Amino acid sequence: MNKNDKTQAFAVGESSNANFLSQWQKYFVAAFFVVVWAMLAFYESALLERIDAQSLFLYDTLFFKEMMSVPAGLLSYVGAFFTQFLAIPVAGATVFVALLFALYKTVKRVFDISDSNSLWALLPSVLLLALNVQFGYWIFYIKFPGWYFVPLLGTLFSLSAIECYRKLSWKLSLPVILLLAIFGYPLFGVYALFAALCMSVIGIADAVKAGNNKLLIFKGIVPAVLTVILSVAVPCAWYYVYQSVIIEFMYTAGLPGYSWDPRREFTSTILTYWLPYMLLFVSLLLYSALCTRLNGEGKSLRKTITMLVVALLSVAFVWFYWYKDNNFRIENKQNNAMWECRWRDVANYAKDADVPTRTIVLNKNIALLNLGTAGSEMFSYPDGSADIDAPFNVHLTQTCSMMSYFNYGKLNFCYRWCIENSVEYGWRVEHLKHAVRSLIAQREYTLARRYIGILKKTLFHSGWAEKQEKFLDNPELTLRSPEYVLPIQMCCYPDRLEVDDSYVEVYLIKSLTMGVLHGATNVYNEAVLLAILVRKDKEHFWEALAGYFSGRKIQRLPKHYQEAVLIYSTMNKSVDISNIPIDNSIRTRYSEFLKRAQRYKGMSEEEMAPHFKDFSDTYWYFYFFVRGIRSN
Repeated sequence: MNKNDKTQAFAVGESSNANFLSQWQKYFVAAFFVVVWAMLAFYESALLERIDAQSLFLYDTLFFKEMMSVPAGLLSYVGAFFTQFLAIPVAGATVFVALLFALYKTVKRVFDISDSNSLWALLPSVLLLALNVQFGYWIFYIKFPGWYFVPLLGTLFSLSAIECYRKLSWKLSLPVILLLAIFGYPLFGVYALFAALCMSVIGIADAVKAGNNKLLIFKGIVPAVLTVILSVAVPCAWYYVYQSVIIEFMYTAGLPGYSWDPRREFTSTILTYWLPYMLLFVSLLLYSALCTRLNGEGKSLRKTITMLVVALLSVAFVWFYWYKDNNFRIENKQNNAMWECRWRDVANYAKDADVPTRTIVLNKNIALLNLGTAGSEMFSYPDGSADIDAPFNVHLTQTCSMMSYFNYGKLNFCYRWCIENSVEYGWRVEHLKHAVRSLIAQREYTLARRYIGILKKTLFHSGWAEKQEKFLDNPELTLRSPEYVLPIQMCCYPDRLEVDDSYVEVYLIKSLTMGVLHGATNVYNEAVLLAILVRKDKEHFWEALAGYFSGRKIQRLPKHYQEAVLIYSTMNKSVDISNIPIDNSIRTRYSEFLKRAQRYKGMSEEEMAPHFKDFSDTYWYFYFFVRGIRSN
């Protein structure tokens, strides 16, 4: 074989390797986006619905003007528009993943990344995905409208601007950068400034590659210096145009907004939330500097190894940042089921928790009250107070107070937290819906109609609003509605607006156990009895039990109430329980419980608990071994 034949064979081999390298990267990219879509659409479906509930998009001029009253207003407006599609998880996931894929293709095109190096173009999409799947309880505290889509849309805008810039004559480069920085800022915030910075870096890279000093000065250095100056001056200048924005926000307009108390030791943790975002900016700046150099020849084996490392690191990075707290997922699934009055599902979800948060327990108790099975099921579920997996204090007033107060008939409290949360975080779909229901239950129809009118301007919640509107014209329908039956029956006491100190569960239990109400409904009396059992209040148990018996024809006392009678009568021998029907099976099981307690006498409660797991579905287990409950 002569020299030319060897050269030709080598070239064919290299071409074949390059094709193989390109093909497997295409398959990896396709698989990556399909898996991400499936995870969001199905595994995180409840989360997407909850994020939509923490947002609001209205189809009217006033809403648009309000959004445009702050810098990055257009970006926020479009982000809020896309967020509403999360109400249907499959549709929301499709929109988000389609935008992620568009970002991948845009990066590949703007920076001339070849097929054999295409995984480099995937990195910005990986970073933005990691940014979005890590939030957890932050979804209740982020104030920036459209935040779920804003980083992705802002990055796409920046890259699109860079793509247009690269097609321009160098004589137009400086005017374009000036116009983008000055007039793009109010529409797109810091993304416009960042795009201008990338353009100046590209100008320097092009000039250095061409070896043209004149080009280096007028397309590179001068624009770079001006961009740095404008990055400081433009937000400061626009500050005097906007009327309701603090100066600190002007320099972060459009960025994901995290709020935390600097006096607390959260700073290092919060910085990890920003890491994907910082890496995104760094990667785009590096792409701008390298630009067409991302297509270096290199050996196929080296490229293959490099791309495999990039692929593995991408998957690992997303998995590391994915918020995987099971209790948070259960809370979201319960919340969505409660809006649809799927009470059995709400209770069943609670079984999936090893140690539940108090939100899970509250939701489960509400579900059982609605089902009428609390007395026979309440203590057969996991109980406790798991720490909330967040680097800041999470209060039930932001996560479940409105739902809990509404169902327990604390309608003024429900409406109060709708208003307070809306003042702090802006009106959201969830706030408006709770406001409507609490006002309808109070027969405040005029104000309820206003909020219904707002919800009717939404795309996916207008149907719910129209259904609620029927209750305004026919109030008697609420007595047969699954969502109003419990709250209305609980409204048999003065609904005073007191102070809960932001401790939702503590306040509810305290208000329910202040004393038996004469003429209260059966449901209310049962809620009082259950609160007494949770409080382990042996002094007031018998009074609450008498309240439960009043007005009822009881053939068989529910299981947990029988268990409570046995344990409290053991503690107070003077109480006569001969007229209270107790099942023989429960008496027998209680005897076994006492015998086992004698066997392990001398152990601490923590040491004894594992030996009583077969009694974990009883009130006795709750009384002795579920300790130190913390409600926040």
